[in-house]
Amino acid sequence: MVDEERKPLQFASVTNLRTQLVSFTNDRGEFRIKLENNQDSIRIKVVFVGKQTVTLGFKPNDAAQSQIIILKELSLKLDEVDVIPSYKRDGGSNSAITIDRQAIDQLQAFSLVDVMNSLPGKKSTALDLNTLKTLTFRGGMGGNSSIRDFNNSLGIAIIMDGARLSNDANMQSRGVSRNGMARTTITTNSYRDSYWGNQGSKSYDTPYQGIDLRDIPVNNIEKIEVIQGVAPAQYGEVTDGAVIIDRQAGKSPYLINFNINGGSTSSGINKGFQLPNNLGAINISANWTHSNADPKDKVKTFGRFSQSMTWTKQFKDIKNTLSVDYGSRNDEKKQDPDDDTERTSKFKNSNLGISNRLSYNLNSTWIRNLQFNTNLAVGNQESSSQYIVNRGLTAIADLDTSGIYEGKFINGSYMADEIIIGKPLTIGSSLSAASIFHAGEVVHSLSYGMNFNLSNNGGRGVISDPERPRLVGTNNQNLRPYSFESLPKAVNYGFYIQDQFKVKIDDRELSNNIGLRYDIQNGFGTIQPRINSRLKWNKSLSFTGALGLGSKAPTLAHLYPGPAYIDYDLIKATTGGTDPSLYLLFTDKFTPDNSHLKPSKSLQIELGAEYEHSLFHTSIYAYYKNNWDIFTTQQTLRRYELPEYDVWLNAQTQKFEYTPNGKYRFEGGFIDFNMVNGSASQSYGFDWSVFTRKIPYINTSFSLLTSLVYNTFAANSNASVNPPNKILISNDDYIKTVYYEPDKSSNLLFMTKVNTVTHLPSIGFVLNFNIDLNWLDNNRTISNTSPIAYLDDKIRYVALSGSESLDVPFAQLNRLSKETKVKNIPMPYANISLGVEKEIRKNFRINLRGYNVFDFRPYKVYYLDSGLEEIFNPNGKPSLTIGTTLKF
Repeated sequence: MVDEERKPLQFASVTNLRTQLVSFTNDRGEFRIKLENNQDSIRIKVVFVGKQTVTLGFKPNDAAQSQIIILKELSLKLDEVDVIPSYKRDGGSNSAITIDRQAIDQLQAFSLVDVMNSLPGKKSTALDLNTLKTLTFRGGMGGNSSIRDFNNSLGIAIIMDGARLSNDANMQSRGVSRNGMARTTITTNSYRDSYWGNQGSKSYDTPYQGIDLRDIPVNNIEKIEVIQGVAPAQYGEVTDGAVIIDRQAGKSPYLINFNINGGSTSSGINKGFQLPNNLGAINISANWTHSNADPKDKVKTFGRFSQSMTWTKQFKDIKNTLSVDYGSRNDEKKQDPDDDTERTSKFKNSNLGISNRLSYNLNSTWIRNLQFNTNLAVGNQESSSQYIVNRGLTAIADLDTSGIYEGKFINGSYMADEIIIGKPLTIGSSLSAASIFHAGEVVHSLSYGMNFNLSNNGGRGVISDPERPRLVGTNNQNLRPYSFESLPKAVNYGFYIQDQFKVKIDDRELSNNIGLRYDIQNGFGTIQPRINSRLKWNKSLSFTGALGLGSKAPTLAHLYPGPAYIDYDLIKATTGGTDPSLYLLFTDKFTPDNSHLKPSKSLQIELGAEYEHSLFHTSIYAYYKNNWDIFTTQQTLRRYELPEYDVWLNAQTQKFEYTPNGKYRFEGGFIDFNMVNGSASQSYGFDWSVFTRKIPYINTSFSLLTSLVYNTFAANSNASVNPPNKILISNDDYIKTVYYEPDKSSNLLFMTKVNTVTHLPSIGFVLNFNIDLNWLDNNRTISNTSPIAYLDDKIRYVALSGSESLDVPFAQLNRLSKETKVKNIPMPYANISLGVEKEIRKNFRINLRGYNVFDFRPYKVYYLDSGLEEIFNPNGKPSLTIGTTLKF
């Protein structure tokens, strides 16, 4: 293996596409691949940092002789360049998509967010580094505020250099008891963005969901593989997909890049050094990114720094790769000079990661390859917010146990602050082996292994000063401090075996990747078969089929959300100040036991067809996906019979005194939220793609990527309504709350991405137009019309039969059919983005990327079924990124 100057390339990876076994070149550029019995041909795929990836085929007689393979440097002057995502057909998942280095460069990505937006079914958006971004795939709606999207992003494994980037130890949450999962994090207040306009409150913490993609720079990424279908059995903690990232390893020139977009800048440097005395190679990368939401006031800022070092060393048949990564992020909202409350917020996150990958090619009869991977990640997270409150006289509940006790009144004017400090720790290791065996003429490539994951958090947790509470009496609950330091660890194990083989059926070839996985997560075992098959009908036509189960363990935030405190006032007496005053209250404290939480699960079935022609290739993949045991929250019925008191002011002591008067009142209802496996989601859809070859006369290729997904989501909690008027059941009792069956929602999304790529290799020039055609984006929520239960004023829950709901007085509580809420886009619309890239002498590039370059902004005012006015204005104004890349 040599470069264009005939110098040997060490650490190039060579994959045998039949067995999927990987070997690496030595310091002389040599590699060896063992031929199997009766093998009539061999196909290999060669990858090296900064070089063009090549796929080659040999006959056994040719392969037995020494071959010289020349890898060309990545350049726009190559005859072929890949600047858009493409479907991979030689891996373990049928519908996997690959994104190579040239496509990443064309996107001028500030983070992994920009790369993922280029996938089929994803909308192109303008750069926004001041908004949290998680990733969702099939069935997700692309946001980060709903239970559906929380679970979808949590079930996507992001794997970098063989190690899963885990968010399982993230506990930056107040706990779920007060507001459920979606409103547990600290938020900023509103701010002004020079591009997006006025922004509401936002959170920058990601408990209960996947990681923030803004944390991942892309300047040292060599290749990305995206799995939205059925993942091979080797991947665990997966219900909704996987993103597999390979970073640069091996000798490479200095690479310096710089991008700017409005108030956002990003710069990076990479270099790969070949060490003397056969000590291997070291790759060093650094990235700095900064963004001002509005450069005029610099109130809201985002900053990220990341640095990585990778040492690769080969010892004959052993290759070892040690990686050390450090990253920090700071989302900060400074004080707005016009804000009298002096509100500020900070979200700091730093992480140190160490991982090691060891690969041993034994080439023995029974075991061809052994791999042992370990990784450790230690982080520091601090989320804080403070502002001036002026509530007047405020009653404070601060007891850390249950019972009736005296609280106190404080002056309600102070600087309130709230802090959550976490120290997440994750440890992972995996051991795997690969073997080759023969069954007749069929060669089986067998891989098997096990993995171990540990999550812990030793942070100080929720820090709250009871003398200066930020939030008071939310849902009859008040915040208390909660430490993470003594929480148990979460430990999960997994085992897998998978077999990749091809069989002949007459003149046709059937390729299979069949595996079985068994995970033990939170004490629950889950068996997960995974199958990906491809039947090559003839030289042009292939059919695919896949079926697989997946599971995702609950995180520490799911398992240990912290104690719940329910507070009810019994006496509030004051003369207008804190002295004399009396505050008597009842507190019920309980700590949820979430050991019952099972892993969330998914089943996916995918069928596809692929067609190759000399002028184009096309594929379509249709799928059905069922997610169940989704992590969500459910309110618990609490009923309290509380004493009433007579209270008076003692004239001599000037103190309030009280005594029980023998009367009682009932309080409670469905108050606190608890974690359960309660919701379910189903998704149906297809992804259809057409890629043309380059048309010689115009040096242009075209692609069309069409995606349709229909998703239904069933909530687990009954819908509740408090009647505006008192409805008597008997002479003394009345209805306090009416309950209906849980709402059901559905979403239909239909869009097409059209890409044109004009490539002029003679001058190193690429022009790329990307057109998003949004045909449908419909959201529908169906509310049940008949009540199924009610809660009376004495906090008694009474279920209703179908006939009872039609009788007096419940018939008047039937909701009209217009309670069905429909929100559709009023018309199809388009968005056109432009990418221009020019290379000068292979070592300097100028890039330009424009969003909505023709300033097409449809605008329409329309009305929902509920009568509410809605403004349709989907496209933002044009946004331009300019960048340069220098290589030497």
